[in-house]
Amino acid sequence: MGCFRKGLVVLLLTFACACLAAERRTYTIVDLVGLSNTKFAHVTHINDSGQIVGISANHAFLWEKGVMTDLGTLGGDFSLANAINDLGQVVGESKTVGGETHAFLWDHGTMSDLGTSGETSSAHGINNQGEIVGAISSKNVRGSAVLWKNRQRVSLADLAPTGSGSTAFAVNANGDVTGVSSGFVSSSGGVVRAVIWHGGIVRDIGTLGGMHSTACALNDLGDVVGWAETTNHSANAFLWHDGVMRNLKSLAGGVESQSFAVNRLVQVVGSSLNSKSESRAVIWENGKITDLNDLVTAPAELVFTRARGINNRGQILVEVQVRTDGTTRSFLLTPQ
Repeated sequence: MGCFRKGLVVLLLTFACACLAAERRTYTIVDLVGLSNTKFAHVTHINDSGQIVGISANHAFLWEKGVMTDLGTLGGDFSLANAINDLGQVVGESKTVGGETHAFLWDHGTMSDLGTSGETSSAHGINNQGEIVGAISSKNVRGSAVLWKNRQRVSLADLAPTGSGSTAFAVNANGDVTGVSSGFVSSSGGVVRAVIWHGGIVRDIGTLGGMHSTACALNDLGDVVGWAETTNHSANAFLWHDGVMRNLKSLAGGVESQSFAVNRLVQVVGSSLNSKSESRAVIWENGKITDLNDLVTAPAELVFTRARGINNRGQILVEVQVRTDGTTRSFLLTPQ
């Protein structure tokens, strides 16, 4: 694996705060660039130290203070990092020498295979206790959400035995797990629901009036975010708190939104369509949705299309659609 120091494009930006706080906020923007002298980097997660993981040039990476490290693979030609905890341990998925996709744990320079021959597996979340969640599947066997604890794998329950399986996406400090389960069917086909596993028991956390929902992340308070179908069959971002799913709604004139991450301050980030049906990176805070493009004076060729992550320090990962060539780049916003 190689380690590549990338030049930082750091711009001091002034946020004309359109949300609840009236003060002006100063942020830095850092262009994460990419591996192998590319501009492309797709981000997936950020920890409280500001370490970032994702994929660039078909390899999982770890970015820290301007240094992008190629985490390598399990012998194949592809890897993807999905999450990192505050200890710097990274989980994800990688192709093996034999061409299978296996979950991995990368711990300070060493990538370990969490998978089993003959199965497909992926790891999506890890907490500071080293508990890892993800999914496994094999030929003629539906997928199953799993938890790795002390390197021992345990299957998590589905909503019911008639569906097509489940996937766990995140685990918090208390060991609560969130994800999706397709545990039952309807007249129109399989139904996918956002779920939370607490003490090994699975719970359907509902929808916004429609049939389907997906949970993407949760914080240490047990708040869950994701998207859910509404009564008019559109998909809106939600925040699930104390047993109640709340519609976070969309930008004015927009019809759909998704939330991808939430921190301890219950700041939620994601994406929303605007009145022109264009995807925009947004933050929800204290019941208000704000387009990050309205807050940041960025170069004209950059458009923030999705906010992928936020840590407990308020640092935000954003993806940017470059107007001139349509490519996707990733940036880190840090409040000052």
